[in-house]
Amino acid sequence: MNFKDHKRDILAISSILVIVTAITLLLLNIDLKVGVYYVRDVFFYLNNALFYSGYDTGLENTRGLSPLIPMITSIFFRMGFISDGTIIIVSSVFYIFSALGMYFLLRLRFDEVLSFTGSMLLSTFPLIIVWVTKGMLDIPGMCLSIWSVYFMMLAFRKNTKYFYIAFPLVAFGFFTRFTVGLMIPVLLIQFFLVEKPITYIKENIKDIVIGIGLGGLVFALFIGIYQYMNIGLFFLDQGQDISGATHAVIDTAQNNIFYYIKNFPIYLGTPNFIPYSLKPGSFSIEKMQWLGGNPSFISYILIAILLIGLVLYLKKLFSQKNREILKTKENKIKLVIFAITLVIFIATFIKISALLSIILVSISLLALYRALYKTDVDYISFDFIMIFWFAINFTFFTFHHIKVDRYFIPMLPVVVYYIILSLSLIFDKLKSMKYIEKIRIIAPIGLICLILICSGVYALGNSPHTFDNQMHPNFETAASEEKAVGEWLMNHDPQYMNKTIWADRGGDMSFILKKEIQSCEKTSNETNFTDGMIKNKVDYFIAKDNKTINQPYTKIYQNGEVCLYSYKNKGQ
Repeated sequence: MNFKDHKRDILAISSILVIVTAITLLLLNIDLKVGVYYVRDVFFYLNNALFYSGYDTGLENTRGLSPLIPMITSIFFRMGFISDGTIIIVSSVFYIFSALGMYFLLRLRFDEVLSFTGSMLLSTFPLIIVWVTKGMLDIPGMCLSIWSVYFMMLAFRKNTKYFYIAFPLVAFGFFTRFTVGLMIPVLLIQFFLVEKPITYIKENIKDIVIGIGLGGLVFALFIGIYQYMNIGLFFLDQGQDISGATHAVIDTAQNNIFYYIKNFPIYLGTPNFIPYSLKPGSFSIEKMQWLGGNPSFISYILIAILLIGLVLYLKKLFSQKNREILKTKENKIKLVIFAITLVIFIATFIKISALLSIILVSISLLALYRALYKTDVDYISFDFIMIFWFAINFTFFTFHHIKVDRYFIPMLPVVVYYIILSLSLIFDKLKSMKYIEKIRIIAPIGLICLILICSGVYALGNSPHTFDNQMHPNFETAASEEKAVGEWLMNHDPQYMNKTIWADRGGDMSFILKKEIQSCEKTSNETNFTDGMIKNKVDYFIAKDNKTINQPYTKIYQNGEVCLYSYKNKGQ
């Protein structure tokens, strides 16, 4: 490798590593103190990590969740680093690799400056920043999606042996977060983008089969572990429920299908985030104003770039020369197929299963591509892969009746791609302008500097608050209070492992005490709750705040808002 020829790449990659690592450390400094108290799902993964590291923590109904991150975390647990901070650090490492992966993916088409800009955009989106150090699976899943697409593209453009990496990566991604399975169609569709798909497959069948086989081997390995440990594939059931494999129709009235569209500007930039929350909002046409969270001016800049780029792209795509290509009988048939399937997709959206909708949109987009691929638009297959990536994920997550902002994270790499493509098209349009080469360098880097500065100002100007956008009085101490109560109980009653313990937040206390704790948050305020504990011979109850717990239970310890109740003061 000639470093002189790649010095701009080296500078860009080094800058990405420095900036993104600095962001990660700043966020870790917050979340390692706060802990994962306000992100309940993480305790499921922590308890599974304990299980994989040899502890019998109970909670069998959560063991079937996506296993890769808990398994990686369990390695460090076995080394003695048993803490909620461990999974926070593990998941945050994927953020750094996401930034690198985005750079390499963009470099397949754009220069170093634009690719660096895209990587930094992805790394500084509010929706990304909010979830970097929370211990959740969304960013690790996005990371593996980016890298799997990157190596798949390398396989088609440089060496088919990259199939050996692409397919196993998407398999690992699937067991990181099951929705990464949506990337499998994105990988496979690329076989239909070459001029002669069947010929290509025949000529490269060996490497294709080996690649798919290695991916299948990874899949079989995880399934084998699940079977050996007698774990149910709960995360697969989640996918079936959302896709409609078990429920064919979703009630449109109960599904806000425009949720992600309405909140899209906030995902790109908002002053109402960092370091711990992103407040969703939407634009009201009737009131002509934003409700809830508001986009920042950065969001408007990025949306303006996207819209200008769209106009320039469509103008180039449907130039007079390209329109002549579309007039052939064969291409007219393809366009008719595109139009019909698209109309059916729109007309039946949410009314049929997600799987059928994904098939319809796949046929529609593929027919459009086969009609357009001979036009003089450079890298049109790249553009198609990215829009297909977006369409598949958007369809699937729109079907999910539960709308959560972090579900949009898998689509953000596509948004970045089209922002960078738009910038490239704008610069090409201005190529006759004086000093355009300097502008091509200064403008993108200036945009990134502006975003980084504004993000810092927004962070300093907002007090941390939780995802329900409430300023809790014990925000920074809630997790430590739970830990303190758990440690006090372990010291107070060395036989606690043999006792029956209930808690408002059973998942949290199961991890802290390393045993199965029943969650009672939904029932502990009921008048007959004490009777229920007596009936079930509960020795201890851990409440998240002061409650009316009757005799024979009495409070024996309190730390902050967390209280410990004991049956007849046992152990005192």
